[in-house]
Amino acid sequence: MHEAASHSAVSEALVTLALAPLPKQGEAAVEQARRALNETRAGAQAGEAAAPRVASTQSPTQTSLDARVRAWTLGAQLAARAVPSLATPVLAAALAAGERFGASEDDLAEAVAVGVEAGTRVLAALDSDEYRARWNVASSIGVLGATLAVARLIKLDAARTQHALGVAATQAAGLARNAGKAMEAIEIGKAAADAIESALIAKHGFTSAVASIDGRRGLAALMAYRFDAARIVGHAGEPWITAA
Repeated sequence: MHEAASHSAVSEALVTLALAPLPKQGEAAVEQARRALNETRAGAQAGEAAAPRVASTQSPTQTSLDARVRAWTLGAQLAARAVPSLATPVLAAALAAGERFGASEDDLAEAVAVGVEAGTRVLAALDSDEYRARWNVASSIGVLGATLAVARLIKLDAARTQHALGVAATQAAGLARNAGKAMEAIEIGKAAADAIESALIAKHGFTSAVASIDGRRGLAALMAYRFDAARIVGHAGEPWITAA
């Protein structure tokens, strides 16, 4: 019988990135995040008319979480307005969590910066033409970065952040064939909402597999066609990808 891994260098590296004080090299990424947050707020009203339609796709149990609904609608609005990226669900989830839990501007910018950097590192580890042909990168990988951003904002400890990452990995989804269609926006909004949910249920004691990304039956094994863990684990102490 297969025994679940009790240790994951990949998850630990991502959790450390998410929770540690930002290094000097991350300052440029924080400034980029600050600008993105301002742009997101400035343009959010343009998509407000879509909010009722997006919210109506959710079940009664989902709509009980105000921050989750806000993240879903905002993520869908952002994705509908411009070509989505890994940053799209991160921005939506961070803004929703920040509004709900009263985060400062500095905390928001730092959370977005680490979320985008974490997602970028995961994508670098598993990116391939085959992956992009099948999966929506912004939603399937963006949910991981968004979850780590929210975990930082609500100040989860390392153990709970690792569980939140595992919950998010279980929900990673989104089809590449929906690119440019309305469903793409729903997928990305859902990724932002799932990030909120992942962090909150981990905060209240929900657990997950340790090796949620790199384990024998983890995200990479099930969805990716290559996985280079060194792009995540071996990147510690090196310049941030997103600050280049």
